[in-house]
Amino acid sequence: MKYIIDSAEPEQIEHALQIGACGITANPTMYKNKHINFYRFLKKYSIYDLEFLSGEVMGDTFEEMSKEAEEIISINKNIVIKINFSQEGLRLCGYLSSLGIKSAMTLIFSISQAVAASNAGASYVFPFVGRNEENGYDGLKIAEQIQQMLHRRDSGTKVVAASIKNVRQLEQLALADIDYAAIPYDLFMRSLEHSLTESGTKIFKEDWDRVDKEYA
Repeated sequence: MKYIIDSAEPEQIEHALQIGACGITANPTMYKNKHINFYRFLKKYSIYDLEFLSGEVMGDTFEEMSKEAEEIISINKNIVIKINFSQEGLRLCGYLSSLGIKSAMTLIFSISQAVAASNAGASYVFPFVGRNEENGYDGLKIAEQIQQMLHRRDSGTKVVAASIKNVRQLEQLALADIDYAAIPYDLFMRSLEHSLTESGTKIFKEDWDRVDKEYA
């Protein structure tokens, strides 16, 4: 499972990319909260050598969304067009697929939605794990079943698990061999911490100070 940093903050993004994240995704709330210009953001990171960079369209109709998608593609045709799940969004997936443009269908909460997105030509689907669990559904199981179903069909659609709330969920997704995880920066940092690693490092450093290190 590869990590896509789920952030619009430049410092977080740069650090995450330095330590193994392969791409960037963000949402309108993140841009708003950090006063980020959407198009300047995409222009900046489109020149990076990333496996994944998405730009979200927010129109209600096919015509509105396709116009927004064209503006994003004009920056770089390799930017993945991120679409909120809807019937009009499915139509846009098919249109973009016919042009050779990658799309990601987000706000996926069920297997049937993932099937529809894949059939429409989505390159990626974003099942929301944590939000599903908060509403009484088994978000981890649904994400795993979507992964298994899409791979059995050899559909070419990749799974990006999203709305991940804690390290336990992240580790279970990794064990399920999910393709990607859209991971918030703070969760990424927490996933790297372990008390035994810290205590072991302390012991090694203390012992190293007592080692004869005279250069022969």
